[in-house]
Amino acid sequence: MKRLDIVVRLDKVNSVTKAISKVGVGGMTVIHARGQGTADPPLIGQFYSREIIVVIADDSKVDKLKSAITNAACTKLKGDGKIFVSDIVDAFDICSGATGLDAI
Repeated sequence: MKRLDIVVRLDKVNSVTKAISKVGVGGMTVIHARGQGTADPPLIGQFYSREIIVVIADDSKVDKLKSAITNAACTKLKGDGKIFVSDIVDAFDICSGATGLDAI
């Protein structure tokens, strides 16, 4: 399993979540965030608003997700966002006790 942390512009959240769903990943968490990149940061104390979409997916879907997200979020402008991919060792559903992919 992989965790994708997808940082996108505010106006791209709906198109990105639809693209994620089309790949066959239904569960996701959307978090509002503020921050700045390393290149040409804004003035000290100023941050850009972005949304972070968190998705847990089977390894086999990661390449399709990256492609779908890129197609939905890319405007060819600086600051379109990032996708961070990390390994998930296990998942556990609190109520059912399901583990692994069954938990998500």
